Amino acid sequence: MGTYLTGEVSVIHGLSDVDFENFAYSAVFCNTGGNYDINGKQLTLVGGQTLEVVVQEAGTTVKAGIVLLGNHIAPQTKVKTGLISGTTETFQGNNKGIVETYQYVDIKTGNPIQS
Repeated sequence: MGTYLTGEVSVIHGLSDVDFENFAYSAVFCNTGGNYDINGKQLTLVGGQTLEVVVQEAGTTVKAGIVLLGNHIAPQTKVKTGLISGTTETFQGNNKGIVETYQYVDIKTGNPIQS
């Protein structure tokens, strides 16, 4: 089974575990055959079938009978990067300038850094 980006999955989430905010799902495994809404399409799945597709939260109804296979979203993809603010400041009495704050991600730790 070749799944999105890594070729493997690290989580299997059922109805009570699905978390599109923190996980990216790249396949649907059907435990019980039936009709399921996946990515805005109603599909008829057979028990034991794996549907390899990047699962979108919009248009997908997770219910008993299917589980989603995926991976945790890397922290650096959830951090706003680049210019995050710009303000006009007064320096030394009457000199005005724009102070810009940028945020980057430390590639070793995945933590944000502001300049």
